[in-house]
Amino acid sequence: MSVRIGIFSRVPSIKDLSAELSQERFALASLLEFARTLTPDLGPREIIRSGLRTIMGKSLIAEAFGYLSKEGSYELVARAGFAHKELPEVLDLEEFDKLLNVHTDEYTALPLVAADSGAYLGLLGLGRSINPRLSGESEATYLASLAALTSIALTNASLFEREKERERLESELRLARDIQRSLLPQKLPNLPGVEFAALSRPSEWIGGDYYDVIQLGEERVLLAIADVVGKGVTAALTMSNLQAALRALVALLREGHLSLLDVVKELNRLMCESTSPERFITAAFCVLDVTRRHFESVVCGHPNPVITSSKETLLVESTGIPLGIISTFPYESRSYHLDPGSLLVFYTDGLSEAVDGGKPLGEQGTVRLIAQVGNLGMSLQETLEALLTGERISIEDDVTILAVRLAGM
Repeated sequence: MSVRIGIFSRVPSIKDLSAELSQERFALASLLEFARTLTPDLGPREIIRSGLRTIMGKSLIAEAFGYLSKEGSYELVARAGFAHKELPEVLDLEEFDKLLNVHTDEYTALPLVAADSGAYLGLLGLGRSINPRLSGESEATYLASLAALTSIALTNASLFEREKERERLESELRLARDIQRSLLPQKLPNLPGVEFAALSRPSEWIGGDYYDVIQLGEERVLLAIADVVGKGVTAALTMSNLQAALRALVALLREGHLSLLDVVKELNRLMCESTSPERFITAAFCVLDVTRRHFESVVCGHPNPVITSSKETLLVESTGIPLGIISTFPYESRSYHLDPGSLLVFYTDGLSEAVDGGKPLGEQGTVRLIAQVGNLGMSLQETLEALLTGERISIEDDVTILAVRLAGM
């Protein structure tokens, strides 16, 4: 007679399978409900709080706490129960690691990890569940899924906040740009025997370039161009201060109480008082008498304006340092006579720093370019456009150009 020896394993009963299926259904339904509560607009703190409320309610957990990352530390943002346990309001990195890695029967520590960087976003501490549908391995899997969903919600909330901040900044920059544009002349003077044109293109939302054309009488006009060091809102605010000060002084210039040189010296003093030394302004000013074809200029550390005609091309001389550095600097003025058909061009250094065929134009290249386009036979506005739209020209900085062309004989 032979004896057959076999090894028998326990086959799960229908009751066991039913219980396991019930647990999985509960976990799935609970996770779906939990995910719906964690919308990005809640913000990180409320996501932790809302998440804990849902977890405690569905899982029959009486005690819980949550920490959230904040500027290199972790802040306690939610707590229920654990009256006998000391939970610091703020944890440093070492204390956080200790709380996360200490194994205890009091609670389960669930790290909240950013999917994109692996950094810890926070921590959930969950007390024991009395829900009969959660036990052993199913409870561990369920809680790990809750932590993963919370981590995703926190990451989305962070992205949501960044997007809101970006939209807010863009809105403010758009407003600042509109205000800055309103400071520039909306219409240039219309005087017989002379043509005016201007073009200003910031490299960013807003720039630090400025120009103005102000009629002083039937025959005289003030031309101004300036470039505030730097870019962005601060440069634009400095530019607005310059514009306001210049407009206030124009009345005295128009009535003969101040000369152009007096105006520049006063502008320099005001800029020294209202700006820091590193926020200086290069500028060029000119009073043009159209009938006499004569102008007086003061160039303050700015790229030299260019005069070009059929006879010659020359540079308007620089007569001082940028505005806003030394309040008592002794600026000087220079006088020039223009031939019929002459073109007078003011520009900011964004033009001379433009790249032509892979190399910066520089001052000499800019002068040659102005001399070339001055003979194109186009309107003055079209001429300025031609300066910036050449096939080889690449503009990388704020660019402003102000030009005056006298009628020929």
